[in-house]
Order: sequence, then structure tokens, then C-alpha cells
Amino acid sequence: MTETEAALLARSRAALLARFPLSRVSEAFFDDMLGVLPPAHIQGVPGFFVTEAVSEDVHAHFVHAGGRFYGAYVALGDPATFITYARIAAFDAVNPAPPVLAWYPDD
Repeated sequence: MTETEAALLARSRAALLARFPLSRVSEAFFDDMLGVLPPAHIQGVPGFFVTEAVSEDVHAHFVHAGGRFYGAYVALGDPATFITYARIAAFDAVNPAPPVLAWYPDD
């Protein structure tokens, strides 16, 4: 793979991740995703991943924390993109009353 191809793939992945950034989601949305396919879990990572990829290594990740539900697209090859409790705390600090998504934002 040339550097140009790698850069194009990186930009494409970044654009896809940006389509569903860390967001509050409804309990119904969370439950729907939990039941759509067998969820995948990674030891030490909160929540679950939808086993069907959005593209390449990008998957939807959902976490229930503090009585609220969160979701985002993440890259399985890049744990820095995963939803963590620290990311949730930072998100909540900046977004005290965010919209609660009932479905994916681009659908």
C-alpha cells in the first residue's frame, strides 16, 4: 500500500467515525442494538460492540453508564476511539443536556 493509499484510507475512516461521534442514545436504541446480533465484548472495555462492521474495522459501540446510554462509531484497531468512562465524563461535562438519539444520526 502506498502512502497515498494509506492516507486516503485514514481520511475515509476518520470521516466515517465522524458520522456518529460519542452521543447520548435512547434506551430503546441501545436495546435494539443489543438484540440485533450477538454483541461482542472486549475484556476491560465497557459496553458492547455491534458485531457487523459499518466498514472495515469500524463498528458501533454502546455503553450504559450512570443510568444513561451512549453510542459511537469506533475503530477496533484503534482503542483510543473506544467509549470509556473518562470520555463519557468529559462528554457529559461539555454537554449537560445533549439531544438523545433514537437512531443513527445519518439514517
